[in-house]
Amino acid sequence: MNIDRYTEKAREALQQASKIAQSKGQPQVDLEHLLSSLLTQDPGLALSIFRKSNINTDALRKRCDQEIDRLPKVSGSNQDGNIYLAGRLNTILNQAEEEAKKFKDDFISIEHILLALLEDKASIGKLFKEFGITRDLLMTALQEVRGNQRVTNQNPEATYQSLEKYGRDLT
Repeated sequence: MNIDRYTEKAREALQQASKIAQSKGQPQVDLEHLLSSLLTQDPGLALSIFRKSNINTDALRKRCDQEIDRLPKVSGSNQDGNIYLAGRLNTILNQAEEEAKKFKDDFISIEHILLALLEDKASIGKLFKEFGITRDLLMTALQEVRGNQRVTNQNPEATYQSLEKYGRDLT
């Protein structure tokens, strides 16, 4: 995994996921930690996409936290203090890279990670199914948020929805 290929927001999400795992005494950063960090990035692309899809993000965050609480914990002191990426997370990050290639994007962004998370068949996949989150739903919302822009720098989220951020309705 080449962290330089990730956008600033994607890197922040991964760092926050690591902090969540650490705070829970969990030795591995897993998909649940990543989704939780995406749901707490406000303003964030993931929240924007979920809200455009009419997903109850508070309920999704609560369910995600329940899944995190089910993950294994380390008791006692973690001797080396290191946190590791779970195999599932590595797989999803590789899938996110493939999603970026499909979009012909130069960097891996939040939307690529969200689409890759749909590939999970375990807890996150079931959670997405429970909330009715599908690829079509995310793609529709993503089109509204991103338009036809490509990810060509490490801060593309700043350019998304520019009209809504800075425009004024003159009618």
